[in-house]
Amino acid sequence: MSKSTDPMAQAISRLDRALSQVENRLHRLQATARDSGDADVDRARLAEELDKARASEATMAAAAEEASKALGEAIAELRAAANAAETVVDRADG
Repeated sequence: MSKSTDPMAQAISRLDRALSQVENRLHRLQATARDSGDADVDRARLAEELDKARASEATMAAAAEEASKALGEAIAELRAAANAAETVVDRADG
């Protein structure tokens, strides 16, 4: 009996091919899982950076609001001082 017509040899050959296909699929799945794990790490890092950026933005917005108030108060004081000086000059001229 030749090897090509031996049912046992044919079955072993088919089993060997099937096992090779399973091994190849397993390797692809492992690579995909590694890539997915890397993506999860990247996603978590980016989420953390986004949270930090949002916190920083909120801090800067609060600082800008305080600066705006301080500028508004300074302008009001300067206007009051200018008005008072103008009044003094008007009285001195009048």
